[in-house]
Amino acid sequence: MDFDNLFTQICQDLQETGEVIEMSARFSTCSSDAQRISFILATNTVRKCLQEPLSLAKQEMSAPCKSQSLSASHRAEGNNYYQKKLNWKAISSYNRSLLVGEGESLTLAYANRSAVFHDMADWLHSLRDIQLALDQGYPKHLEHKLRERQGNCWQELGHVTRAFKSFNLAKELLASAGQQHKDKLTSITSKISKLGDVMEVTESMSNATSIEQEIIKKRRLAPELNRDRNILLPSASTSIELTDSVDRGRCLVATEDIHIGTTVIVEKAFASILLAEFKESHCHHCLHWTPGPVPCHRCSQVGFCSTICRDEATYHQSECGLTDLFHRTGVGSHGSIGLLAVRTVLKTGRDKIVMANQQESIGKVYDSSDYGTIHRLVGNTSQRSVADLFRRAVMAVYLTSLMQPDNEPDQVLATAVLRLLQSYPCNAHEICHLAVPLPGTSRRADRPLQQIQLCEIGSAAMPVLSLINHSCDPNIARVCYGDVIAIKAIRRIARGEELLDNYGYHYAVHEKSERQTRLFRQYYFRCNCRACVEDWPRYADAPRLDNRPDLSETVDRYVKLRWCDPDGPPEASELAQSFIDCLDAMETSVKLPVQEYNNAQEGLKHYFALSATLSRHLVD
Repeated sequence: MDFDNLFTQICQDLQETGEVIEMSARFSTCSSDAQRISFILATNTVRKCLQEPLSLAKQEMSAPCKSQSLSASHRAEGNNYYQKKLNWKAISSYNRSLLVGEGESLTLAYANRSAVFHDMADWLHSLRDIQLALDQGYPKHLEHKLRERQGNCWQELGHVTRAFKSFNLAKELLASAGQQHKDKLTSITSKISKLGDVMEVTESMSNATSIEQEIIKKRRLAPELNRDRNILLPSASTSIELTDSVDRGRCLVATEDIHIGTTVIVEKAFASILLAEFKESHCHHCLHWTPGPVPCHRCSQVGFCSTICRDEATYHQSECGLTDLFHRTGVGSHGSIGLLAVRTVLKTGRDKIVMANQQESIGKVYDSSDYGTIHRLVGNTSQRSVADLFRRAVMAVYLTSLMQPDNEPDQVLATAVLRLLQSYPCNAHEICHLAVPLPGTSRRADRPLQQIQLCEIGSAAMPVLSLINHSCDPNIARVCYGDVIAIKAIRRIARGEELLDNYGYHYAVHEKSERQTRLFRQYYFRCNCRACVEDWPRYADAPRLDNRPDLSETVDRYVKLRWCDPDGPPEASELAQSFIDCLDAMETSVKLPVQEYNNAQEGLKHYFALSATLSRHLVD
């Protein structure tokens, strides 16, 4: 059942029994999240309403989700696309086949996908899939095909010894099969002879894991910090420090002048989740785009970029079967806050949660990998209505019940989930990658900008980034590398000045009244940034620098950058530097706001995204 409908039913039942007024009064006296959870668990009407939906959900979770027939159907579809040379569509079908496959269907899908990667000259992914197909028990009478393909890949990568061994295995398999493969045997023998004399040398990179390590090395990594790491704030450089003020609360300020383009924070998510629509194209664990995911052993709902990530995602053993259920029931809506809360609790574990409850404050080191930093994020509990807290408490009990085999929620875990359901709407961060066409697919000349744009693929808990306050005219930008976010300056930041992010409501896009209303509704504060105090106009109404042709050309450079090849053309870095130069010039010589300033900032941000993790997609 959809959670909204479930909660509506609970409210109706409470109305019918005449409990609403008296219950609201008693619930309002709860002074802690632990008391709120105890209250819900002691309310018979709520527990009764939850019984049937929980029972049905558990039945759905326990139902078999792997299907040989469905896997074979997807594989047949992939074969059809492959014959038509529609390689990316073939890979997409094989990916679906793998997610639902098991046994022989799994190994056949790996083998077929390896053929497509081979034809696309993606030698490493082809090798990885060949090895996984062999590990899963690929039929012996067909193995010679994989060994020959394996030899081709090793040869292309310059590993002559490995190519020799693979071709020899193919030759032996063909020889044992008799005369039916005589022509193929001749071809393999020819390949071996062309390799010449090969010495028996022991080489690394032979199993799936070592091949995957080579694939991971080719990813775009987050940049280095501009200075040494801050020992009290390990995700930030020494250019940044954490302070606490009466009017701004905890915030990050510059310890020195920071130039535009500088990287001052690089933070890996404490926990992250992938939006449902990207489960076939992105890693469930690290959120990187992957052309060839490997499936979960048990469920058909998630894929991983590698067996390495699959092994690291130990928390998935506890949530296996829950992910799709959360999305379907509406628990994962609004930024998937419910799912992110559950993921955080599962990754943390009960013992560490108990420890965090007992600690009065965070230590001197504000470490992103410490659950204590997540535990103490502001949830604005005192500003929430009784109805809001009641709804979140019911959701926390429902979510925690789904995690327990007997539907009896652990109160410690339920309390932790409730705490996160309050803090994450104000503190969770989007993971956004630049969506670009797949390699080898062309962009239509009439819509280049629609095909290359930022898209939200997930959300994450980033405790250090949560310390950055809002401005409608921010001085930093977030750049995503999988589940890692780098913070880069997009304005000059003077020593002692606060780092300022934008929470989704920018003066160039939204009117002041709309910004103020939405920010207060979600984040419970009134913005008094410069753009609000001076009531800056939106971009469309802002003046242009018609008398400064050296600066007014920024929009043309921005459009040119949007046309840049996503694999990193030489002119992209030159365009980025021109944006930095324009911004520097305008900060000292131009009264803001002006359109050219926005153009230069957007161009620079696009360059940052172009240099970070890309999410490939098919272009029709």
